[in-house]
Order: sequence, then structure tokens, then C-alpha cells
Amino acid sequence: YEIYLQVWYFVIFIPASIASYYALMALDFSKLFKANSTWQIRVLSLLVSIAIGFLIADGVLGILERALAIF
Repeated sequence: YEIYLQVWYFVIFIPASIASYYALMALDFSKLFKANSTWQIRVLSLLVSIAIGFLIADGVLGILERALAIF
């Protein structure tokens, strides 16, 4: 049971992180940073997308665990 939840966590986490990374690329972070700071913008986008992916995966699995506990 636990191994399935861990597998589903990564199945949800990785695509959610990738999708949020591409969604964050649509935002213009260059207005928040100084000129020629592209690597800082990329690192920020990467870290925020990982955090969003974590929140999505944790939320979906939390709902799934609660639904499975009912049955």
C-alpha cells in the first residue's frame, strides 16, 4: 500500500513540476532582478516549480489517502 503511494507521488510530482516550470517561464521575472541575472531567474523558476509540484502531489495524495481510508 505504501509503495503504491510513493510511486504515485513521483508520477504526480514530476509532471506537475515540469508543467509549473513551463508555466512560470511565461512570467517576466526580469523586472524583479537586475540586468544580466538570467541564472538567478532560472534557479528561482526551478525552485518555485519544485515547490508547486510538491504541493500538488502532496495535496492529491492527501485526498487519495483520505478517500482510501473511507473504504
